[in-house]
Amino acid sequence: MNRRKILILCIDAGSHDYLAASNLPTISQLAKAGFYVHANAVIPSVTNVNNVSIATGSFPEKHGITTNYHVDRETGRGEFIEDNRFLLAPTLFEIAKACKFADKTALFVTKQKLLRMLQAGADIAVAAESPPSQYIATVGPVEPIYSVEINWWLLRAVHKVLRTENPELVYCSTTDWVQHKYAPDENISQQHLEELDRIIGNIIDDDPQREIYITADHGMLEKTTAIDPGRVLTEHGIPANSIPIIKDRYVAHHSNLGGAAYVFLKDHTDLTRSIQILLDASGIEEVYSAEDAAGTFRLHRERIGDIFVLADKTTVFGELETSVEPTAVRSHGSRHESYVPIIGYNSPWSAADFEYNVDVGRLFLESLR
Repeated sequence: MNRRKILILCIDAGSHDYLAASNLPTISQLAKAGFYVHANAVIPSVTNVNNVSIATGSFPEKHGITTNYHVDRETGRGEFIEDNRFLLAPTLFEIAKACKFADKTALFVTKQKLLRMLQAGADIAVAAESPPSQYIATVGPVEPIYSVEINWWLLRAVHKVLRTENPELVYCSTTDWVQHKYAPDENISQQHLEELDRIIGNIIDDDPQREIYITADHGMLEKTTAIDPGRVLTEHGIPANSIPIIKDRYVAHHSNLGGAAYVFLKDHTDLTRSIQILLDASGIEEVYSAEDAAGTFRLHRERIGDIFVLADKTTVFGELETSVEPTAVRSHGSRHESYVPIIGYNSPWSAADFEYNVDVGRLFLESLR
């Protein structure tokens, strides 16, 4: 009996509109032979939250990662979430090793921060942003993090390791610089996905029996207005500040402007009035108390603000000089970027088994029990 082998590929911002706009014969064939599901991402629709959800098979209420930037409620100190200190759930790699599913596991990511967050249990762990020297020798020189080529290098590295070391479980996640800069119908965007598709085809040619799942962490849309919800409240006499959930060090991607934010109140008795003020503000589509947000979106209650806000389709949140400013950025984080594909090939499950991208990891874990 052949041993089960799995490759999970998260194409950062690889939403339906990007896939549909490009010529992707390999992915199309995978979908035809298997299935293609229009599924949901976890909200807030940002990289940290969704990659951790897929790679632990759980929602933020369990794994604890609710943002790219954590604010300590007692000290007010903020820090980027770039390692596994905040991670509360085991990775797929850890569980696969504990259950004797895999002799060898591998994690390939573009961003170094995801490597530090998810590498527990991975025998092979590579970030294209700063790869081990032996990969430069075998795969070739790597391009900068803000380039189209870096994701191609990453997939070539995956292909190389699959051929030479044949790990049973592989998780791979690209970066979304291309989608932040280019719309689905632009040439660079299409070239980016078409080359990824070609490399995926090479992987399948080498091992047509490998179980493959391709999904995304979020989508991407053009934005024209930026709002600072904390300043909106301050202008109404309520002391508050807000942090966009997308906030990280990769500012060339999105200028720290995203479609979801946590609002922190100085006085919690202002909660009801604050929610109404934000609901009345143009560009803010949904507003939740922390309690309601945790229940609705399965977030960790102790790791979110007093208020959770989601933007409309053309609006992003940021830390601004004024409460509202015009902007021109492609970004994500809201409900509007939370619709993602799941392509399954050689899968023991059917399309009906998948509702969220997190189900890729969840179903795998359930199969180990």
